[in-house]
Amino acid sequence: MPREIEVPFVKVNDTYLPLLKVEMECPKLGSEYLVYALPDTGSRFSVIRNDTFLKCFDESSLKNRLVDKVIISNLLATKERYSIKFHFVELNETLQIPVTSLDFVNLGEGIYPSLILGREDFFSRIMICFDRNVRLVIKANDL
Repeated sequence: MPREIEVPFVKVNDTYLPLLKVEMECPKLGSEYLVYALPDTGSRFSVIRNDTFLKCFDESSLKNRLVDKVIISNLLATKERYSIKFHFVELNETLQIPVTSLDFVNLGEGIYPSLILGREDFFSRIMICFDRNVRLVIKANDL
């Protein structure tokens, strides 16, 4: 029987977003680093903000993590994806997800997404229902 987890939307500036709390492994800090993740059904791959990525990883900590190279179609650019461990607080699950780093907009002070969760790496493992702009309902089997 799948578990069902409800996550309320968070107000960021004047917009409500379905953000998940995620503890990302962070070798440079020697501990986990809390980020907020935005599930994005329009994104094929999972993407992490470049400044967040560089805060936690350097060349030596990326050895043996390269998964593949992908083409980011809207940028017409080839980017490397690295396998990173993420602990999803609401799900109480840890997943290895390949991510690529990109620069994207910082919405300002406070809570904002540092991780975009794409279809191929996140949605292939769970089922998500967006309940208007109120809550996110996650149905997960053993991940």
